Amino acid sequence: MAQAVQPQESVVPPTEAPLPRVRFEWRWTDVFWILGIILLVVGAPGMWQRLTEGLAPTNLTSYVPWGVWVGFYDYLVWMEVGSLLIFTSMIYIFGDRLMPKIKPIVLFTGFTIVTMGLLIVLLDLGHFERFWHVIVYPDFGSMIAWMVWLHSSYLLILTLELAIVLWGGDRFKSFLKPLAYISLPVGLALIIVSGSIFGVVAARPLWNTASLPLMFLLSALAAGSGLLLFLIVVFWQNKQSDEYVRLVKRVSVITRTLLLAGVFAAGVIAFTMLYKGGGNPTRAEALNLILTGPYWWSFWIVHILLGVLIPLGILFTMPSKPVMAGIAAFLSSVTFVAVTLNIVIPTLVTEELKGLATAFVDPKLSLDYAPNLMEWMVLFFIFGIGAVIFGLGMRFLPLQSHHAEESHE
Repeated sequence: MAQAVQPQESVVPPTEAPLPRVRFEWRWTDVFWILGIILLVVGAPGMWQRLTEGLAPTNLTSYVPWGVWVGFYDYLVWMEVGSLLIFTSMIYIFGDRLMPKIKPIVLFTGFTIVTMGLLIVLLDLGHFERFWHVIVYPDFGSMIAWMVWLHSSYLLILTLELAIVLWGGDRFKSFLKPLAYISLPVGLALIIVSGSIFGVVAARPLWNTASLPLMFLLSALAAGSGLLLFLIVVFWQNKQSDEYVRLVKRVSVITRTLLLAGVFAAGVIAFTMLYKGGGNPTRAEALNLILTGPYWWSFWIVHILLGVLIPLGILFTMPSKPVMAGIAAFLSSVTFVAVTLNIVIPTLVTEELKGLATAFVDPKLSLDYAPNLMEWMVLFFIFGIGAVIFGLGMRFLPLQSHHAEESHE
């Protein structure tokens, strides 16, 4: 009998497993790095001019050597150091148990702001490629040398704290408390020294006062508390919890108290200076330039109205409403830049050098200063770098996960 021929099974070549699709999960914090890229593109022409032509394209002159960049540098230092001084004090001195839950985001925000400040002051140097000279060959008789060393040390301490919080585990957490205690005097010294850089300039009577470093400290605490309140409102994980409302109310009280203290102290100093010239007509002239000069609106509208009166009204009437407290904190912290700009620029453009300005005519021998487009574009570029760092950090660093772990402990 013939054997039945079994039909051969068709051999189907194995198909390759489909590659997994990479899905981009949108997060609202991606807005930061997207905005950062836009700012980088907008500011790139100004940065290119700064790198290729130095400070020549700016409106800075021999009589006005500090401008909008120095004002923004001091503003960033106030925001970052002030917020961390309050944050660290609440945790390690007053024993606040809620504040540690937002520690990763506060530290990372501080790291980003410190980096931006260093970049701004670096670009304000005529030869920024020589910045290492002040580290290798410091002259500690110079306030600027102290500022560079303190700022660099503060950035190092902040970086160590952030690294331990994110990746240190239990083995290194014992170092957090000593680092926090070290950061307090270093931060205080940085604020005092940044004020003293202006305070020791005898040729500028408005600056040359012992009260200026203390005003810098008080202003930094007021601006920093607003930033801290804003971070709590925006980045707290469980916004339905009672502890969230309690913490917002607690920091709201701190913020409004510091704002009131700053207004009171500044008012007393201003009235003293204006009373019959305060013994120094040039000082009164510089102060009047801030109050009634061409940029009066930056003081009365931007700072006093938007940055003080409206936030105080909200924080006194609605401290337990997080959204409103967040709006008040945003207004207070953002508009504080008007204070630093008013400290730096009007004092340099007073009429005391009028004779020199008219003796020789040259664009770089002028008292007329207003930041030009190139200077603003450089600032856009720096803020773009900060926004990209912050946005990518929120996406790729375990900031939110550590926050969630702390919140569930």
